Amino acid sequence: MDLNFLGCGSAFNPLYGNTSAYFTNKDQLYVIDGGESVFLKLYQKELLKKYAGITIMVTHMHADHVGSLPSIISYCYYVLGKKVTVIYPEKSLWILLGLMGIDPDIYIPVESSLFTAEGLKVWAVSVKHADDISCFGYIIEFAGEKIYYSGDSYEIPKDVLDGFYKREISTIYQDTTEFTSDHRSHCPLEELEECIPADLRRNVFCMHFTTDFTEKLKKKGFGYIQSNCR
Repeated sequence: MDLNFLGCGSAFNPLYGNTSAYFTNKDQLYVIDGGESVFLKLYQKELLKKYAGITIMVTHMHADHVGSLPSIISYCYYVLGKKVTVIYPEKSLWILLGLMGIDPDIYIPVESSLFTAEGLKVWAVSVKHADDISCFGYIIEFAGEKIYYSGDSYEIPKDVLDGFYKREISTIYQDTTEFTSDHRSHCPLEELEECIPADLRRNVFCMHFTTDFTEKLKKKGFGYIQSNCR
């Protein structure tokens, strides 16, 4: 199962586009996060028009992950006549959307840690990113394969790592930063090296870049999401 990326940048790297990915199943479109640049990308690719059903999984409520979510919901309902399904494990997102003028009747909120659809199962996993906001990664099982998408997170949860070591989770998409910092919010490359054996690094794709350190990732054997996804 491969994800298609709409952007791979951090909040402070708008030229790479906000980090967001999508995949499809028959007439269904599944998107992870809806940051400020995401509506434009979906619009340009005509993905919202093409698919009958649209589901968006939200990792957390920082603007580079939900900034254009209200526009996506409104456009789909008022222009395309479709209700977007939005997955988030806490009611705080529905409160935010209400404050942004989004009527709860024009989208379908799924406040759950488990979502299932035809051929698809999605689990929300609590991750560590910021002390003042809830953040989630997602384990996605599709066509007999499981992948993990971290969202913004400064470490990989133990259960996810154990599943990856056992090859129950085939691929990890991990928020990664080039340098270690006293302010922990994204996963330092140095720490990622420590927990991912060299022979498994080709199955770990780094994303959410503030700086371009792809040459360093290549040398260390990690995969990465290319900036030309923009």
